[in-house]
Amino acid sequence: MKSVTCFAFIQNATLEKKVIDCLSKFKSIQFIGFVNQRVDFLERMNHFRPEVLILDLVHCKSGEIEFLEMIHKPPFILGIISSKDNPHFWLDKGLFDVISAQFSNDMLIRKIFKIIRVISDISNVYQVEPIAAENPIVYKPSRAVAKENDSFFTRFQKVTTKVKFNIISVITKEGKLIAIETATNQLFFHESNIKETAQKLPQEYLVRINNSTIINVNFIDKIEKNLVYMDSRVFRVSRSYYFQFKSAVSGLRKK
Repeated sequence: MKSVTCFAFIQNATLEKKVIDCLSKFKSIQFIGFVNQRVDFLERMNHFRPEVLILDLVHCKSGEIEFLEMIHKPPFILGIISSKDNPHFWLDKGLFDVISAQFSNDMLIRKIFKIIRVISDISNVYQVEPIAAENPIVYKPSRAVAKENDSFFTRFQKVTTKVKFNIISVITKEGKLIAIETATNQLFFHESNIKETAQKLPQEYLVRINNSTIINVNFIDKIEKNLVYMDSRVFRVSRSYYFQFKSAVSGLRKK
């Protein structure tokens, strides 16, 4: 999945640190920058077109909300508001979602997951086929799949989704959830952990390579010692899982 661009206007140092610490855990977020001055914010928004904007509305001076009408609004604005504020007031201003300034990491992670999921769904609906130049992963039918209808059920925010094993490319740990990426450029989140998930997968080709990553060996481009290259990404195979990984790769080559 391509990176989601994100920009933030946060006027409080403590709040900024909370946001940075939380969002730095996301590999799928590309930070364009953080600013804390209104003039810098308005100037940069005339040049940048981020998909996600995180907006500090707690420390805005009274009557200054008109700046929302002065910017090119990104499609997804997440507002940080005071616990005393009425969320509907800001939603009526065109924000996609809001979160209290007293948020926990888990709360913010869930809000960002929601945005990424919507972006992914929209991209899949409006993607024109074929787009060979922009598709980061070319789907190659797995030769190691036992049955075409073998599937994995993800559950996130009370929604259950069926995902076929043979299109899963990478599974990574994201906070208290896991992110499941597919060769068809879909992104799913699942309320579980890497250990429990690995036990439910066909281990002959969906292999755990470290404490936070599972990969599909069918989509490997290159292997150099303990480094695995998949499209533009590089994953490290830890010593604890190297034998399991090597066995899966050897089994694939024999088929």
